[in-house]
Amino acid sequence: MKIPPKKPHFFKPILPGFKEKLKIPKGFLKYLKGHSHIERAILKRTGKKWLVKLNGRRLEDGWEKFAGELSLQLGDLVIFRHEGDMEFEVSIFDSSECEREDGAEENNRTPEETSNKFEFKDATGKPKPKITIKSSIKAASHAKAAAHKSYGHSNFVCTIKPYSLTYGFLCVPKQFACANGLINKKCCLIVNDETQTSWNLRIRSCNTQVYMGEGCRKFIAENCLKEGHHIMFVVVTDGETPIWKFLVVTDELQ
Repeated sequence: MKIPPKKPHFFKPILPGFKEKLKIPKGFLKYLKGHSHIERAILKRTGKKWLVKLNGRRLEDGWEKFAGELSLQLGDLVIFRHEGDMEFEVSIFDSSECEREDGAEENNRTPEETSNKFEFKDATGKPKPKITIKSSIKAASHAKAAAHKSYGHSNFVCTIKPYSLTYGFLCVPKQFACANGLINKKCCLIVNDETQTSWNLRIRSCNTQVYMGEGCRKFIAENCLKEGHHIMFVVVTDGETPIWKFLVVTDELQ
């Protein structure tokens, strides 16, 4: 028997036409039983509250004000955590790996700049030789010819954030997504480690926002990943179902 979460949540990508209304997913209604008589929802963020009218599953009057004051943009990902009595705590993520409040400096780094901070370790914990990482943009020139073939020039480093553990998804950097044809793509993804153990994940996208969703929570748990851990994803093969390899990296500055 499944135990329902104490504070269930859902997330919605921001799509064209979002300013007028936003729909609560049908699958989330099971957590709102007993609230069908309520005609309003309260959205909360950083101590501020917005009253929004409910019309069935739709957030309508008041939603436009909420979206405007928080400067929601196409491609943003908004997470609604139900606190009870139709009150939702809201978190916002842009096309980077971080919440809206986080600084953009880290997100603007190239793969080369990011990789200079890390070193690889083997299974015994000993450092591996330094690896020179090529830019995903350079890899794009090889992508067409390398489709369905093995190549290892495209990669990115991902930091496990609190939202990754709480909500079970990982954002894919825009530069990497563009270079590998992931924009507006929905597909299965196979992720392997060095022992060839594999995990099945699902890639989804909304405009320029690409993220790994289904299967991500299991991947994080089985690899004992914690907040602040860094992992590198490396493209092994491209195609209908991409295959990536992942490596755990450590920060030399720690």
